[in-house]
Amino acid sequence: MRNLYISSLLLALFALNISCDDDGGTSSKNLSQGALTNLTLASGSPEFIINSTFANTELKFSVDLSFGDPESFDLKALYKTFGGEFYGPVTIDENVSSFPKDYVLTGSEVISAFTEINSVSDMNAGDNILFYASFTMKDGRVLETLNTKGEPNYYASDFNQIGDNNYFLAYPVTCAPQPGIYRIEMHDAYDDGWQTNDDNGGNGIQLILDGELTAEVGLCNPYVDSPYNCVGDYTDGIDTVTIPEGTAIALWQFPGDQYGEISFEIYGPNDELLLASGPGEAASGPLTVILCAE
Repeated sequence: MRNLYISSLLLALFALNISCDDDGGTSSKNLSQGALTNLTLASGSPEFIINSTFANTELKFSVDLSFGDPESFDLKALYKTFGGEFYGPVTIDENVSSFPKDYVLTGSEVISAFTEINSVSDMNAGDNILFYASFTMKDGRVLETLNTKGEPNYYASDFNQIGDNNYFLAYPVTCAPQPGIYRIEMHDAYDDGWQTNDDNGGNGIQLILDGELTAEVGLCNPYVDSPYNCVGDYTDGIDTVTIPEGTAIALWQFPGDQYGEISFEIYGPNDELLLASGPGEAASGPLTVILCAE
């Protein structure tokens, strides 16, 4: 779900050992040393938190066991501020001994779990809430999936190869965006336009408003037709998008950068610089563009 680096303080106890133990060549896994969960969102559950309405929001997800044989788990949460501070961890549920377990947590319940958060007014766009498991093994060892900085707290390359497994959930905090006209200035260091999620072209920056793709912008290229109305002279270009009054959620998505040549700046309605990304700096995925409605 996220580019989290492996902590230097790793728990070797999470090692997953794979060996062939019998003449028939059957592969068996020694799972006594660790465990791993899979957390999945329930149908209809929000993927983002709108700070102003969070108190009445319901977060719905399931915690299942992917590997291991723990005695029980505790569901824990960390709050990471936009400025990089961490609150918690706090325990949301404890001594759970059966899998899977479904959760429905109201925003009020989550807020009350953190002493640093008194109300939604203490939650800012760009913050994140992380949910993860803490295991108690049958020999009494306690194993944390994340450390207190929100980093993976295990050492086992085998775990990293498990596809479609979410060992934690991150809920980004956002806000209703400031309505108005936003300007995007775009550049290409090789002077041949944008190659994003295609070797010769691809998509542009996409603006998704309240779940609907509303606008797409990017530089043209000399190789293929762009799947949107591109702009520019292959080196530089400027385009605008409009966020209307009453929009609840605005998501900006970047498709990627094939050759590390793309750069851009995004400005708000009053010419505020909201995001500047140099050549090759922007990774594929959501962009942090924050300007809250007043």
